[in-house]
Amino acid sequence: MGDYVTKEQCTAHSAAVLEKLESIERRLFVDNGSPSIQTRLARHEMVIHGLLWVVSVVVGTTIAGAVSACVVLIRVVAKLGGRA
Repeated sequence: MGDYVTKEQCTAHSAAVLEKLESIERRLFVDNGSPSIQTRLARHEMVIHGLLWVVSVVVGTTIAGAVSACVVLIRVVAKLGGRA
């Protein structure tokens, strides 16, 4: 007649597939108990992104401070009327 799959067969097949996927994941991301190159690269990339964020905040603050100082300087010069 037809090929029917029982719930037990489906569960067993799903468990086998999940076990194989976990095995592949272990081989990709763990090499002899130590982090693999992919994991190390991902960690380095996260550190680089963090450092870039910190640098961008510092540079942005510095630029905003410089612009603010220039505005104050221009106001002081304008108030004094250009007299030195």
